[in-house]
Amino acid sequence: MPAERRGAIYVTDHFVRSPLTNVGPACLRCHPGDAREAASRAAAIQTRTKQLLARALDALLDLYGEVQRARLAGATDAQLEAALKLQRRAQFRLDFVAEDGSQGFHAAQESARILAEAIDYARQGQLAACIIDQTSRGGVR
Repeated sequence: MPAERRGAIYVTDHFVRSPLTNVGPACLRCHPGDAREAASRAAAIQTRTKQLLARALDALLDLYGEVQRARLAGATDAQLEAALKLQRRAQFRLDFVAEDGSQGFHAAQESARILAEAIDYARQGQLAACIIDQTSRGGVR
């Protein structure tokens, strides 16, 4: 929250909005430098985070589809246990980053690492569900 001086005291701005609407007071107090460069860097980080979020969501949706196909082929929750466990892991990581108000800015590398784990867990779960689906259909033994 940016602070502004009012007489002899500093008062913080409690107006809830993106700090990028007021880069100077909101960011440059802790991140010294040029306001334009800071805004550009934040935009690049947020764009990369959004792209990774989209990839993680695609992977998770593919996993949901594969679990659904396996269930339609007769797979039980017990058979899908590994895939469902991986689904929960992927979903938790995706939600963790998606709900962060900074869109990856304050922990860009950590957000990217967590989203990479989400993608990995979702793809592992998709593979596990695919194998169960094929086994249910009699294709893999």
